[in-house]
Amino acid sequence: MIIEALRAELYKLSRNRWSTFWAFGFMPLFALGIGVIEQIVFHIYMGDILPFASPMQDSLGGLATFSASIFQLCGIAGAAIIFGGEYRWETWRAALTRVDRAPIMAAKMLAFALAISASLALCGVARLIVGFIDMGLTGFATWPPVDAGTIVLAHLIGFAASFLQIMVTAAFVMLVCVVSRAMTAGIVATLLALVACEIASLRGNFGDDPTWLLFPNISGEAVRQSANITMGGRDGLLAHFAPLGAAALVLWFILLFGAALALFMRQDLSKE
Repeated sequence: MIIEALRAELYKLSRNRWSTFWAFGFMPLFALGIGVIEQIVFHIYMGDILPFASPMQDSLGGLATFSASIFQLCGIAGAAIIFGGEYRWETWRAALTRVDRAPIMAAKMLAFALAISASLALCGVARLIVGFIDMGLTGFATWPPVDAGTIVLAHLIGFAASFLQIMVTAAFVMLVCVVSRAMTAGIVATLLALVACEIASLRGNFGDDPTWLLFPNISGEAVRQSANITMGGRDGLLAHFAPLGAAALVLWFILLFGAALALFMRQDLSKE
């Protein structure tokens, strides 16, 4: 039943091409475009001030494109379309005649996970391309002092960090959409919540106090710093909290998704 519902969700995304592009396709193009502009400025306008390129570090950084709250806006909009679209178009009554409530919400979350995974991977590829452009203009590149397998592992950790962080965001969008029955509320409330988290965590003593890992942006950063160290980069204040950070993100997702699903199971949808 979940597979059939997932196929239906992916079909709806494929048919709603323009919205799907802005939600999941725009950020990779943005990462590529802004990277090319950076190279033009650094190498041509400012006179080649960068002494070397680092394509692998660029690609690892590309996986963090969705880390900042403002850059999660596209993903937030995509989640709101998936979780709030049925309320907007009043199609729940038709959808629930074919699939039960729990499977259809699980399928929606799986559809978002697949779409955002592709978007994250493409962001990494986009920044890798920028790194190779940088290498071509610089004429010299540095490579991580580790083997290829470790580089792949570091990228998997970096991908996992951003994926878990954006999945927590998606679960929050789902909860807001269920409570408010509105797509716009899901977008606005989630963005405000993420900005509030970033502002509140500015004064954190991150190296000594693990309670700051309750903020998803801090937890995600801890895992990303671990990925950087795995690839031979510098140590960070949060890297030693990476396992706790990953656990915190998983726990947040379970709590938010569980709360949204519990409310949805008891919601009166006779008018939607």
